[in-house]
Amino acid sequence: MYGLPESTLLRRQIAKGAIFKQCDITPAQRRLVDAQIARIDIIACLSPDTLPAISTGQTIPAIYVLTVTLRERQYHPDSIALLARIIPQRMLFVLRYGEEVQLAVLHEGLHTGAWCRADELQIPIRGLTLDAVWETMVATVAEITLTGEQTLEEEIHIQQERAELQRQISQLEGKIRRERSIGKKMELRAELNRMKSRMKD
Repeated sequence: MYGLPESTLLRRQIAKGAIFKQCDITPAQRRLVDAQIARIDIIACLSPDTLPAISTGQTIPAIYVLTVTLRERQYHPDSIALLARIIPQRMLFVLRYGEEVQLAVLHEGLHTGAWCRADELQIPIRGLTLDAVWETMVATVAEITLTGEQTLEEEIHIQQERAELQRQISQLEGKIRRERSIGKKMELRAELNRMKSRMKD
């Protein structure tokens, strides 16, 4: 399944009610999860017991892979981020809607991959320790290339800053299109050029 070794596979459904009882969430948060998530299943556990060639990392004793069956393809990211926060484990989510799947992981924010057919998904397991396997998973889902110059966390922050800057550039371009004053338009264009220069750094 999804390229995971047979030794890691589990088939265990998690009752949403049991999760809700173990954590302190608001009625609104519970309604959000109920409305968007139909079912949660643990499908694999990656640990030295199930993957003897991989040792426990300094911080990660195990990684769980969960299938989250969605009620709708368009979901609110908060429902997945909330699920990741209330289950105190390192988890890789396979979000499933019909025959399509999407990987998601919470690490310095929620990261999601592209949708693909379920029979095409291959979950990466690369590294000698679970810490390294986790970094590879996060980097793959977040589409980050690890060069060794920065840590994974630093690369994520750079990516987040670039995404925020791109959002500001898009807003500013919209303002420029709507602005009628030539003088103001020139000021906004100068600011836009400064932002675009920062994107190149």
